[in-house]
Amino acid sequence: MLEPLTPAPRTACVITVGDELLRGEIADTNGTEASRRLTAHGITTRSRHTVADDRQDISDAVGHGLGQAWLVLVIGGLGPTSDDVTRYAVGHALGLDMEDREEAWDAVCRRLADLRIEVHPDNRRQARFPVGSVLLPNAHGTAWGARVTAGGRHVVLLPGPPKECLPMLDAALAGVGARPAATAGPRWRTMGLPEPEVAARVDAVLKATPGARATAGYCWRHPYVDVTLHGGAEQGDTELALTELIGEIGEALAGHVVSRDGRSARERLADAVTSGHGDSAVRAPVRLTVDDSLSHGRFQQWYEGLAPQADGGPAGIQVTATGTWHAGSPTDHRGSVAMTCRVTVDGTTHTCRLDEPNLGPEVLDGAAEFIAWSVLRALDGEPGCGA
Repeated sequence: MLEPLTPAPRTACVITVGDELLRGEIADTNGTEASRRLTAHGITTRSRHTVADDRQDISDAVGHGLGQAWLVLVIGGLGPTSDDVTRYAVGHALGLDMEDREEAWDAVCRRLADLRIEVHPDNRRQARFPVGSVLLPNAHGTAWGARVTAGGRHVVLLPGPPKECLPMLDAALAGVGARPAATAGPRWRTMGLPEPEVAARVDAVLKATPGARATAGYCWRHPYVDVTLHGGAEQGDTELALTELIGEIGEALAGHVVSRDGRSARERLADAVTSGHGDSAVRAPVRLTVDDSLSHGRFQQWYEGLAPQADGGPAGIQVTATGTWHAGSPTDHRGSVAMTCRVTVDGTTHTCRLDEPNLGPEVLDGAAEFIAWSVLRALDGEPGCGA
């Protein structure tokens, strides 16, 4: 019998099965999408593994997952051939015998008959599952999935083809009582600070708040550093409430927050440019006059490609973006680039400056994001950044 879980509930381990994945012949898109959907259901993915079409390897991975997570998701290896051994490996990991399930066999036969494909004796494998499994019908193929529950944990088996796997995953999550999370964890998309500095500022807030049962995750996505807050805060007379904690983090990152919903600066600006329905202070379509030597025209090309083009709206918004390359150039990726963007709105000029490492060709895309962020700050009447 499995021991009680020590980690918090609503955690998952994702295991993808297939020699072709390990050889690099196909990308593991299922694992990535599964993690995304688990997150959307409020389930934290603790680990992801890719293993070969080998009973022992799969069994070992399942055993490891059961030791750390509430839900173990096993994707692949449910076909009719001799290398499709996931069912047997899961049964072995759980100490369960196998049994034939006639409802699955009938479904296999019906689908093959509809497709005018002769039923092969090896298809019988697809109707064999660990004893006590709750079956998951497959509306798009012959490989039914299954859910096995033991010791308060769930092991879910799903086929490999994405068009079959992903719809079944949604049904499997509903079957274990998981529902889409009402809201994502608090998050900030920042620009202008290196990742260690962002982490140091947020960690200092968390450290100064002993009652805050929260942790922060950090992810660098050039030119941004994303911060996601996990968990919450105890409520009490001497403890900081979650809303206050969020406010403290916002203050620590003040002047560097591009969005609170994961959008990039260009995504935010696109709303204001095309419809005036964005979240900046200006509520009419924005018309820009752009002089962009910084991003070598990438920002201007992006702006001109927006449809519909802004007609009317605030006139006289002038954008001038320049850059000084230190030690390198846009094609010689070394040193750094000093970015400057001046945005004039209603006769007032807002100046933003930012020094960025010249990491590679992506620095020009980062420059276009910097220009968009500068425009947003000017539209919102915020002070220039780095001036």
